[in-house]
Amino acid sequence: MSERVDWAAMTDDEFIALIQQLMEPSADDPDEEE
Repeated sequence: MSERVDWAAMTDDEFIALIQQLMEPSADDPDEEE
């Protein structure tokens, strides 16, 4: 990952949302479907 994430500043919800995005097959560009 080239992005630097301030994990300590993240809330649990933000962390979970980020992980879910990373696990999705279309995580590269979700908006591209439309």
